[in-house]
Amino acid sequence: MQDNTYNGWTNRATWLVNVWFSPESRDDVESARAAVEEAEDSVPDFMRDFLCTNEINWDELFSHFEEEEDESDEE
Repeated sequence: MQDNTYNGWTNRATWLVNVWFSPESRDDVESARAAVEEAEDSVPDFMRDFLCTNEINWDELFSHFEEEEDESDEE
């Protein structure tokens, strides 16, 4: 069986969001998403083919903080 994850994340694109933005909450993930989308809008059309923003697993990033919030609520 082949492991297709990247440093514990779904893929490299998702891992890069975590590395570059270091989100510490769901609000931080939403801010990162907005920044990525805004930056992508300013990239020339031909360059968009080189980007992997459609591979970012935003649900995984959001759920990472749902789990942490649940744990802190239990304390």
